[in-house]
Amino acid sequence: MKRFTIRAAAFALSAAVLYASSCGTSYAVSGTEDIVRILGENGVEVRSECTQKTVTIPEEFGEVYESYNELQQKQGFDLYDYRSHEAEVYTFDVIEAHGDRTPGAQAHVMVCGGKIIGGDISTPAIDGSMQPLFGEE
Repeated sequence: MKRFTIRAAAFALSAAVLYASSCGTSYAVSGTEDIVRILGENGVEVRSECTQKTVTIPEEFGEVYESYNELQQKQGFDLYDYRSHEAEVYTFDVIEAHGDRTPGAQAHVMVCGGKIIGGDISTPAIDGSMQPLFGEE
């Protein structure tokens, strides 16, 4: 009976780990070097210098945050899970993103609790664009 219980528990644990790993994108980071490396592995080359600021993700999402979260969900993130949490936003100048060399493009990477929780690549021009950080839209 013990052998069956241990096997059942091991199976349940394995299933839970597989389920959790398939439920979104997860990148653990401990500093800007990790972020630069992960971006590079995903087709985004950035300058290593960055700016950093702390933001609080609002409890209630307005139209802008709803739209931004839709972009996050396309790449496996969901900011709903981080409502009312503080996050660090790292902003890097983009050299090349997914084969594109748009002048002035920036990569914004949101980090909370040592993991990337969202981000985008955007151009700050009035007619600029915003794309997912990981993958192409």
